Amino acid sequence: MFKLSRKGEYAIRAVLHLSTEPGKVFSTSEIAKAQDIPLAFLKKIIQVLRTSGIVVSAKGQKGGIVLNISPKKLTVGDVIGKVEGPVFLNDCLVKKGACQRDDVCPVHEMWQECQKKVDEVWKSHNFESMVARSKVLVSRKLANIKTG
Repeated sequence: MFKLSRKGEYAIRAVLHLSTEPGKVFSTSEIAKAQDIPLAFLKKIIQVLRTSGIVVSAKGQKGGIVLNISPKKLTVGDVIGKVEGPVFLNDCLVKKGACQRDDVCPVHEMWQECQKKVDEVWKSHNFESMVARSKVLVSRKLANIKTG
């Protein structure tokens, strides 16, 4: 089964949390608790996000993590790419010639099409739009709780 790793999923959640209030400094424990991410694992993910320039650390008593890129400019694909590295749906997409059937295989063509669609979707969702969508979903859930 193909699926995004926990590392990738948690990185997206952490960046989404940071995107709710761009410029605000969040503690790692605050993010971990709000996003249900094990703190030790989040700290490792934050190191990767910091090294890649997506977040910066604020030192001192009120220190923590702050988003370094505008949520409007930062996409899900950007975060996945930095945390997971290149993601390929099949080995034959990693390198031309990895499979001797590349040039004659209709399945290879289908994999290429799927890969392109996945990449397009990940790149089409920025964190500003994800925050807006999150607000809609939370409002809907709260409305259902009140009427339910």
